[in-house]
Amino acid sequence: MEHQQYIFVNVDSTQWLLYVAVLLIAVFFRFSRLLAVRNLDLLLLLTLSTALVVSAANRPNDADATQISQTSAEEADQAGTAAVIEHTAVAEPASVPISPLYRWSTILVLTLSVGVVIRLMFDESLTRRPRLEQNLNQSGLTFLLIPAFSILMTGVFIKEPPRDNTLAVEAGVALLEQKESASGDSAVQHTPAPTETILAATATKMAELSGRVNSLRSELHNDRSPVEAFIARVLVVLAHSTVVMGLLYIGRRHFSSVQLGISMSCLYLLLPCTAYNVHELSHVLPGACLTWAFASYRKPAVAGILLGLACGTLFFAVFLLPLWAVFYGRKGSLKFGLSLGAVAAVVLLTFALTSESTDSFVNKLVMTANWTAYRLFDAASPLPEHAIGQVYLRITLAALFLVMLIAMTVIPRKRNLENLLANSTALIVAAQLWYPDDVGSYVLWYLPLLLLVVFRPRLDRFVPPEDPGTSTAARLPEDRTRQTAGTLSRVTLYS
Repeated sequence: MEHQQYIFVNVDSTQWLLYVAVLLIAVFFRFSRLLAVRNLDLLLLLTLSTALVVSAANRPNDADATQISQTSAEEADQAGTAAVIEHTAVAEPASVPISPLYRWSTILVLTLSVGVVIRLMFDESLTRRPRLEQNLNQSGLTFLLIPAFSILMTGVFIKEPPRDNTLAVEAGVALLEQKESASGDSAVQHTPAPTETILAATATKMAELSGRVNSLRSELHNDRSPVEAFIARVLVVLAHSTVVMGLLYIGRRHFSSVQLGISMSCLYLLLPCTAYNVHELSHVLPGACLTWAFASYRKPAVAGILLGLACGTLFFAVFLLPLWAVFYGRKGSLKFGLSLGAVAAVVLLTFALTSESTDSFVNKLVMTANWTAYRLFDAASPLPEHAIGQVYLRITLAALFLVMLIAMTVIPRKRNLENLLANSTALIVAAQLWYPDDVGSYVLWYLPLLLLVVFRPRLDRFVPPEDPGTSTAARLPEDRTRQTAGTLSRVTLYS
């Protein structure tokens, strides 16, 4: 089994997971208030993150199946039975035995994900938000933040980048050359997300303009070139940096507390799920876009662009668009929709420049955002008997998700930042419950938003801009609103 390297230790090792758990409890757990909601949230996050790492580390893969098939074929060859070789290696692919640890950890991930959804659904009822300081002061948290970030990002450059990351770089080069991207392996069926392609093209162009790399595009045509791997790593580091800066900005700007921003950033970097998937661009990029969408919630056009980029990574972000449109109201939703349309136009232009034919354009349009992953049935391949129960479970969860989405967008409720934050996070978590691949394992999609929910003070005064239904006091300029909310939080809510 391949271990995910974290400088000198294995991220999935029991010792490392225990050390991280002790560190997080020592820093963030409030021993003077054992039954505080913050403590329950911390334990929920830590347990979910640990279960995810254990599940991913023990997941059977194709390499295990190939090895089993080869072993069975060798045993059959020694026995002189060619028919057995054909039956084992060709007619019926070897089934990989499922580890009990993988089975139970996966069930735990699914159960805890449901728990997260329930917690988020009741978040707006938690009107009392007492300020719970961390067990380290701001200077100690800042000292912890810097090496935690440095170690994680060093791990990104030490480990070989995933094939999906380098495919995005290849697609970015093809975009610059305005031609079809080509891949020489089975990964050709995987089309990189348009947001990743655009960012990779930008990074490639900047590397060329820097003058430090000559004939960059010709180098990238070689298999696994060093420049290609370097750009893939840089994109991941930039994505994590964007998440951290977004948490710091929101902590200072909206929460009126630099210490909360540093605390959220530290917890994001120290959780085991971040370290395990630290090199996966598709895991980090959606969270980065959504974090800054909330940071820019007062500007519908900017938020629309960021949500459009999030939709250009994975299809799940599309479910957030009705919720945000209702939040902005009639006037704000117009700016929001226009910016979304502009992003969609850029994506379509990207497809057109990298497609050699109409069929290729349509294929990219259908497959890129991976919306087909949410199909409940696949008519092309018959389902095995043991998958029937899973399909019906996914249908039930999908129906419940649609009911929740309709209720959040149709039922009248207060339009403020705290409701928008909790409901958006709940939708992202719930969308994973009927995701067919690795159900509940994409925690980094919503982890920054969940941290904002856990650490936030009262945000009921943060309303959409130009809201005709708000009072004069609520329509104060943003700086004065932030100061008022911060003052009230420190005086009354944080007592």
